[in-house]
Amino acid sequence: MRTRYTIFSYAVLMLLYNIAPLTPPLFAQDLTTNDVLEKIARLAEATGSYHAEFTVVTEKNGISKTAIGQMKYKWPNKSWREIKRQRDGALMGLVISNGTIKWNYIPSAQLALKYDLGAIKKDAQEKGWGSAAELDEASLEYVGIEQLDGESVYVLEGISSDLLKHHDPDEPEKVRVYIGVEDGIIRKTVTYNAHGRELGSQTFFNIQRDLSIADKDFEFSPPEGTKIYEMKDIGSPQISSH
Repeated sequence: MRTRYTIFSYAVLMLLYNIAPLTPPLFAQDLTTNDVLEKIARLAEATGSYHAEFTVVTEKNGISKTAIGQMKYKWPNKSWREIKRQRDGALMGLVISNGTIKWNYIPSAQLALKYDLGAIKKDAQEKGWGSAAELDEASLEYVGIEQLDGESVYVLEGISSDLLKHHDPDEPEKVRVYIGVEDGIIRKTVTYNAHGRELGSQTFFNIQRDLSIADKDFEFSPPEGTKIYEMKDIGSPQISSH
């Protein structure tokens, strides 16, 4: 059974796993991409849930911006993220998914994007895109094991999906992901353009594992007056108010 590791946009990192039994331990240089993805899946399932802080650095037109935040994740597909401006701590957004519905709330604009993940995936497949993911899952390749801040990490690389590049040609071309060898948790992601220039990075720290996180933490109700964009396909959204 093949295992694929899917990475979602803007600090939204979800794991979609198909778990297969592992063969006896292999040396790092002997590992295949599927060996590593299967190992990561087993480690992440065993970890169950975690909380982390992170920084996001982006660069565009020579201007570098930094955001900070915190996140919660619960196996197998629930995630919560709060993103703030570094300079003043102002809330920039919330990205919350219960595995079925994903919300992207932007308070400064009083709007929220509501993604029906199942419907979007189906629509993408029907329109021939194959996947609604932002990373071309088939492109993932295991690079090796490196040291990051004194910790051993698996390094994988992949390219952006055709769907993502169709909607925004300026999106990153390549993504490099660093994942903890001991727990299967992402430690860092770095994005590059088609010429190999770094466009941005996310770094995760202060990771707390095996927490008891309630499912209700991954539900979201927009504040009154929020304009809601219903995202049920890969085309234009439907607009409603709350």
